[in-house]
Amino acid sequence: MVSELGYDNLEFRQGYLEEIPLPDNHADVVISNCVINLSPDKRTTFHEIFRVLKPGGRLVVSDITTDQQIPLAIKNNQKFRGECLGGALQQVQLLAMLRAAGFTSARLLKRFPYREEGGTRFFSLTFSCRKPATELAGPEVIYRGPLAAVLTEAGQLIFKGDPVRLESALTQDLDDFFRLDENGAVTNLDAIDSCGCGPAPQPPAAAGCCTKESDSGGRPLPMISQVLPAQPKPATDKQKRDCLICGRELVYGARPSPVTCHYCGLNTRAEISCPEHYVCDQCHLTDGLAVIRQVCTTSSERDLLALLHLLRSHPALPLHGPEHHALVPGVILAAWRNCGGAASEQDIQTAIDRGGKIPGGICGLWGSCGAALGVGIAFSVILEASPLTAGPRQQAQQITTRVMSRLAAQRA
Repeated sequence: MVSELGYDNLEFRQGYLEEIPLPDNHADVVISNCVINLSPDKRTTFHEIFRVLKPGGRLVVSDITTDQQIPLAIKNNQKFRGECLGGALQQVQLLAMLRAAGFTSARLLKRFPYREEGGTRFFSLTFSCRKPATELAGPEVIYRGPLAAVLTEAGQLIFKGDPVRLESALTQDLDDFFRLDENGAVTNLDAIDSCGCGPAPQPPAAAGCCTKESDSGGRPLPMISQVLPAQPKPATDKQKRDCLICGRELVYGARPSPVTCHYCGLNTRAEISCPEHYVCDQCHLTDGLAVIRQVCTTSSERDLLALLHLLRSHPALPLHGPEHHALVPGVILAAWRNCGGAASEQDIQTAIDRGGKIPGGICGLWGSCGAALGVGIAFSVILEASPLTAGPRQQAQQITTRVMSRLAAQRA
């Protein structure tokens, strides 16, 4: 091969997509050009690629996809399968498979119309994704825009302009972010400081209003960070009660009306807001869920009420709000684990995630207290209940009913 191709760093191995003949954590990059659609077991193929990639390694693929359900007449046709149509994945299914295999940072790079057959349109899609690096925490970043906010695949909501540390270990493909070092300097873009509103520097190369210099009398000039007070981060500058923005009393309507979230700009309809502001549930939970996860997964407190009071005293958790729907199951699972119960960190995270999906205000709008449902969530996890396990399911429901009955008797 060296004499024919001119390269001496090539090695050819024969194998199946579902059984790649490489050891674990071996490859830096895996590429594929219109082959994965031919695999009869694409889930296994993606898991195999994930296995052979090194942490931080990259997968880049060009293949055929569709936005529609493929008719059986195409899917089961041998000719169409050979022409890369019968085995094409729906784009949403493809991304779901990548997430299920453990990949992160999925990115659609190119997409072109490929072919239309029987009313079904097929596209040539190029995409990339990564195997997460082994580091435990992601870098500190600032989302640059143009959207008001972005939601990462790990569920972290990041507002434009707000310096945050990524919860996931994503370290690549941060084109829409400033990646910061320990001094707050941007490390992933080449740029020159063009700020010229300060005095002429000595020597000229050390210029800028962000540099501490002296005036004509030798007195030091303050840096801009000393002149202008730091602006509060929107996710942490929240009131403890009523409206998170201004503290005014919330208005509860019987019917939803059009509103726009103050933080992320989401246009929706809701029954609860103050006369001036609306905060969607996701933004309401931004700081609170992170605190609940951190405390519940790391605390060794065995007293359930003590752990509850500890979290309730945190400034990220307002007096009222949907945070409590996640707080209750998290506290129950954490105290249960610390007392010797069979609850893993993943169980605690699962309970918190389920509680975080319960909307705010459902005690009046749905006739069902979110915190009581949080109790049911905790016991569903402890009892390993599912729709198909009659006994554990009934036990969890009975516990929820008892809690709901006690709460309904309160005149508050």
